[in-house]
Amino acid sequence: MDIRPTEDDIQLQDTLNNLNGKLIHITKELNRDTDETTMTLSRANLHERPPTIDGYVSPYVLQIHGKGRIGTSSAQYEQIPYEIYEIPLTNKLHTHVQPNHISIKTEDGTYTITYH
Repeated sequence: MDIRPTEDDIQLQDTLNNLNGKLIHITKELNRDTDETTMTLSRANLHERPPTIDGYVSPYVLQIHGKGRIGTSSAQYEQIPYEIYEIPLTNKLHTHVQPNHISIKTEDGTYTITYH
């Protein structure tokens, strides 16, 4: 699969890379479930992965790197595995970048990134 980043994707990556060292908050709303992640951003990059047999893993993602915590269902927090948070961009419908707020809507859910 040869996927080319859109102008929105590049703007999203650039906006996040300008926040290097800042604390960001990511909210993922998917199938009536909400996950909360807080991390100190070190960098962001667009990444293409080889396709999987079942198509479960998105072949085109935004990788957000940094140290952080993700909230669990029992109101506890755990470290982010591998210090990477991935947002699938394969079925992206809309990206909206505003001061202090980014919204990414995909066919599967909505990701909101806030920062100060």
